[in-house]
This record gives sequence, structure tokens and C-alpha cells, in this order.
Amino acid sequence: MVFTMQQKMSEPLWDEGFSSFLNGEYDKRQEPLTMDDLTGFAVENAVRIGDILETLFLMSIYGEWKYTDAEGTEQELDEDALNELYAKGRLTENDLAVFDGIWQPV
Repeated sequence: MVFTMQQKMSEPLWDEGFSSFLNGEYDKRQEPLTMDDLTGFAVENAVRIGDILETLFLMSIYGEWKYTDAEGTEQELDEDALNELYAKGRLTENDLAVFDGIWQPV
């Protein structure tokens, strides 16, 4: 049996509810998620887009998901990038515009 990084940890590093939702949306669509998709999920579910992005960042840092920029280059996300995101507090349209690529499971 193969275990993912998340299964090896005793306590999840990210929000399991968001993780399950995002994995389910990807499975249903069978295509990567965009920032438009993510902001739509946030509005539909009355959650903060920052919380969704935090989960995606953490899943990317630990090898469960990946982010590819608009030019098609996979970007390595690390804890410094996540801390920068946290430092901004509430995210604005300009903050989100930086993520004009796609998110998908590895």
C-alpha cells in the first residue's frame, strides 16, 4: 500500500475540508483549477479565498498539488511564499492576479 505524505502525518497540515472539496472538484472536472474557479468556490461557499489558497499552498509544499504559472512553468511554492501571503492579511484582487496559472494534484 502506498501512503501519501498527508497519510503519514498524524495531524493534517492543511484544512481537510478544503482539501477534500478541491480534490472532489478536480475529480469532477478532470481539469486544473484556475483562480476564477477558486474565487467562485469561495463566494459559493461563503469562505475566504485566503483560506483556500493556504490549503493549496500547503498541499503544494508537501507534494500533493502543484501550481503552474500562465507561461506553463511549474512554480515551487515554499513556506516563505506562504508567509508572504499571510503577511498581507485579507487578499485583494491584485494579490490574486499573481496566481494567473493553474492548480492541480500531482
